[in-house]
Amino acid sequence: MPCRCPVALAALALAAAALVLGAAGRVGAQDPSQDLPDGPGRDLVVRACTSCHDASQITYKRRTPEDWDYVITKMMQGGAELTAQEQDAVLAYLVKTLGVAAAAAPAPDAAPAPSKPPP
Repeated sequence: MPCRCPVALAALALAAAALVLGAAGRVGAQDPSQDLPDGPGRDLVVRACTSCHDASQITYKRRTPEDWDYVITKMMQGGAELTAQEQDAVLAYLVKTLGVAAAAAPAPDAAPAPSKPPP
């Protein structure tokens, strides 16, 4: 007699829905590397990241090196497969192509901005 446990049936229904939705999302999918800038490490990002994510999820927000490192670590904990050397290459690629531009630092000998005189 088959199991009619509501929890098992719900889990099976969720798994089936995930498969259907995942397949539907990839039917009209574009080349996963199309939105990613050229550069060393792009192929690794395509292999390790776009198997689960659309490239737009990677390119939509620029991040600091620390933020990219956190994201990569989190994705590896979730199942992304990269060697330590590949992880370094992916980080270098993301920082170079999708990193936050460094703020322009004032010249060391620049005079401070004049303060506003009291009224």
